[in-house]
Order: sequence, then structure tokens, then C-alpha cells
Amino acid sequence: MQFNFILEDLTKKAGARGAIMLDSDGEIVASHSETPSLDIDLIGAHHGIVLDIIKDASTRSSLTGVKTVSITTDRSRLAISTLKEGYYLLLAMARSTPMGKALFESRMAVERLEEEMG
Repeated sequence: MQFNFILEDLTKKAGARGAIMLDSDGEIVASHSETPSLDIDLIGAHHGIVLDIIKDASTRSSLTGVKTVSITTDRSRLAISTLKEGYYLLLAMARSTPMGKALFESRMAVERLEEEMG
């Protein structure tokens, strides 16, 4: 399956710790982690809920088409991108990782993942 290769490539190009692709129910489709201690599966599932809340709030305020959400905490950064059919992609990185590069690489990975989805 190409999904794992795309996520590995994304992780390396973005300088991230890991990436995960999930379906609309939060089920893991594919994942890659550069850091063995990173619980990318748990991070992905929980932040899918955050993405849903943001998408719902944006619909209520007449904003539509949320594509990417970035979250920065005291120790890390996340980039969550929507995919077609309710799927989504999460990229986990260190706080020092440049967000602009991560968002660019995520956008490129979204195109490749959607092409692979058919």
C-alpha cells in the first residue's frame, strides 16, 4: 500500500516525528513514526475530534472548507489536514519544526494520498 510510503516521505521531508492517516471514524488507515515512543495512533484519534469541532464551528459561522488546522503547544506542533471522503492526515512534530514547511509538505502529501485513494 502506497499510503505508508507517502506518510514516511512526508515525515522525512517535513522534519516531523510522525504522520498518520485516519478515516472519518478515527480508524487508522496508515501511519509512520520516526520516534518509537511517539503514540501517533492515540494522537491522531484524539485530534480528529478537535478537527470535527473546528469544522462544525466554521460551518456555523458561515466559513466553509476547513482544509488544515495547526496546533502548537509548549513542546510540540501538529498539522491536521482534511482529505476527501472525511479522511484526515495528522503530522506530529517538535515545536522547533517550521510550521510553513510542514503545511506545504502536508498539502503535497494530501494530493498524493487522494490520488492513491482513487
